Amino acid sequence: MFFIRKLTYLSQPYGCTKIQNLTMRIVTQEEMNMKITQEAEYAIRIVDYLARCNKIAGASQISEVTAAPLRFTKNILQKLVRGGIVNSYKGVYGGYELDRLPEEISLYDVMEATDGPIRLNRCLAGKHECTYAADKQRCPYHETFRELSDDMEHKMRRFRFSSVVRDR
Repeated sequence: MFFIRKLTYLSQPYGCTKIQNLTMRIVTQEEMNMKITQEAEYAIRIVDYLARCNKIAGASQISEVTAAPLRFTKNILQKLVRGGIVNSYKGVYGGYELDRLPEEISLYDVMEATDGPIRLNRCLAGKHECTYAADKQRCPYHETFRELSDDMEHKMRRFRFSSVVRDR
């Protein structure tokens, strides 16, 4: 089975958001399964690298070591800076380093900085009404989805980057 998904690329030149590219592509059912975004995966690699190197690193160095495209790396680093996970320094000797100790950074922190609040179902995020129940009563799956989301969030908040750094 195939689905059509709209993809947009947003950039923020001088604080203004504008749509640079709007494309349509066909995605398979396998691609629609629940999994973390590519951006979140790269962000995890970036934070892991910064936790291990424990020094200021430039965006191109981070990009090369984490195998993330440089343009993507720079966007992710800005999200991590806004999320209070990474510090950025300008200038010739500038770069990026963790803003907090690895034991203070959870997997949830990183994923939330890149993807926003993580919920199993969109009705749990509070922005959408459940469309399953025709009479606007609570969906019979709502409580199960909420419990699963809470369990997932709890486990992600328990994971700290210091545990990975310590194991290497």
